[in-house]
Amino acid sequence: MKNKTPLIAALALAGLAGSVQAVELSYSGYMRAGTGVNARGGTQVCYGLAGADTKWRLGNECDYVIEPNFVAKLAEYEGSSWHVHVMPSVYHAWGPAGSNEPDTLTTRFGQIYAYGDKISQLAGGKVWAGRRFYNRLQLGINDQFLENNDGNGAGIEDMNFGMAKVSVAFMMDPNNSANENRFALPIRATGIKTLPNGELSVYLTPSAQLKSTNQVTGVEPAKQPKGIALGLYQTFNGALGGNWIVGFKHDKTGDVKNTRLVTQYGTTIGAATGLDVIAQYRVNDAPANGGNKWFSLGARTDTHLSGPFRFLFEAGHDQVKPDAGDTRNMTKFTAALAASAGKEPGSRPTVRLFVTHAVWNEAARLTLGGRTQEVFGDKKAGTSLGIQAETWW
Repeated sequence: MKNKTPLIAALALAGLAGSVQAVELSYSGYMRAGTGVNARGGTQVCYGLAGADTKWRLGNECDYVIEPNFVAKLAEYEGSSWHVHVMPSVYHAWGPAGSNEPDTLTTRFGQIYAYGDKISQLAGGKVWAGRRFYNRLQLGINDQFLENNDGNGAGIEDMNFGMAKVSVAFMMDPNNSANENRFALPIRATGIKTLPNGELSVYLTPSAQLKSTNQVTGVEPAKQPKGIALGLYQTFNGALGGNWIVGFKHDKTGDVKNTRLVTQYGTTIGAATGLDVIAQYRVNDAPANGGNKWFSLGARTDTHLSGPFRFLFEAGHDQVKPDAGDTRNMTKFTAALAASAGKEPGSRPTVRLFVTHAVWNEAARLTLGGRTQEVFGDKKAGTSLGIQAETWW
């Protein structure tokens, strides 16, 4: 839920003289934070398989983050409204001694952009420019982004042409070298009615390099290959008593190709339990046996017990088969007792007491890294216990 607070801003833009106007400020955000221990002694470690695109999230996040969003509505004009969106953020991943002090927090402007919305000349769409989260298509319980074009850019969004809402943007990173950058032109069409209870979304994203010769050094950056990505995502609402998304994505940059099939299913069992299931298969094709095949399957239940209390259970299995080398496997289980502000699955705020256990084979053990390797590098299983708070508003 967004909170709205009226502000009075004195705008002295011409000769330090101006008028006082009311600015409507909306406030929303996200945060998570916690602490934990591992069963062998020391702080919590988290479990992910080398070569997998993501990990199973419940009781398996060794970090904390806060992302407050401030949206100021500044003006209205001919039915359109005009805004500024600012999101400072703070992120911290737990690390070894010397890197986990409070003053090593990563702070940044995750989003800072201006936009005009509901513009009739743009088919009711939006024009925007700045830095923002863009084209995010997320799977919930493993926090994976099937589509993501976060960054700096400008575009026209959600123009309603009846059969579909169309968006076009230009994205790149101005923090890169002045003589070398990479741009993307994400195009998406959403809300395409293909079934009585389902819609199709299409994401097309070409990308390429922009470069010039450095006039100081005389060096021209090495040539980078062009890229293209196509994602197709179909929803099915009400099938087998729940909601589905089935997706296909293929992307290619030079000689490296990825092909992905994914499905997510969510439903309610009885009056008290929510169920989410994700299955995914991805093939990475790279030269010189540098690719791999990844299969992932997992599910989470979220059951209301009494009052604010809930019980959650998550199980997820990942398998990575490299083009060269042995197949790696990891299975992760988490059980959690939570206190939440509501009876429904996903009620927030929530505070969870959890235990997470993971098992893996020898090939996976040899590719463990970071904190997991430091604690369980001689084992093929590990356990962590912790408490985490999470909310959005």
